[in-house]
Amino acid sequence: MARENSSLPWRAIVVLSRLLTIHRDSRRVVKFKSRCSKVEHRAPIRTVRVPMPGGQTRLRQMILYVSARCENCKFFGATKLNKIIWKADFDSFAERHVPVTGREYLKQQFGPALREMLPVQRDMHRDNLIRFERRDFGDETVEERTIALASADMSLFSEQDLIFVKRSIAHYWEMTGTESSDESHGIAWKTRAIGQSIPYESALLSEIRPPQAQWERLQALVASRRLSSQ
Repeated sequence: MARENSSLPWRAIVVLSRLLTIHRDSRRVVKFKSRCSKVEHRAPIRTVRVPMPGGQTRLRQMILYVSARCENCKFFGATKLNKIIWKADFDSFAERHVPVTGREYLKQQFGPALREMLPVQRDMHRDNLIRFERRDFGDETVEERTIALASADMSLFSEQDLIFVKRSIAHYWEMTGTESSDESHGIAWKTRAIGQSIPYESALLSEIRPPQAQWERLQALVASRRLSSQ
């Protein structure tokens, strides 16, 4: 697992990114909260689940779709399945403010993971939609592969949705479970505690440190307003 770099000022970077996001997307925030009598622009936006047509069914069908597409992938364990769907969701949100499945993710030791993945897979296994295949690669490396036993119904997804999913599959195709885990330990993962939900807005955060002059202005702003990332 990739180690967190405690020397980097992650909290301040998160605060800056959120301020910029809230300023840029203020119209979207107002629309989203149009039923509220007052919109608090300074409050951080924390969207951990996005209501979408089909609800949890979207995740079920995506598990079937990704599992079928990865049938010939050398490495395709539980970690990689989670990472493929996570990257598709968060890349989609970063580019168009709409995820693919809209389901909730948690920070886990091996990277972001869907909160519902295990219970959903248990139900799908019970209903004979998937089966699990255990593969031993030696050196204590064992994966539990998800095998699709039914065709996915993709009527809930748009062509754009599938573009993000296919990109994500291609991105992780050659990676082992460990490599896909390490690669997912970016700023969205680093700014959460183990077991904590990962907001979709964290897809908008950048790993790049701002220029020194901008960084100093940010530090002064954070100190003057006593801002926090939590």
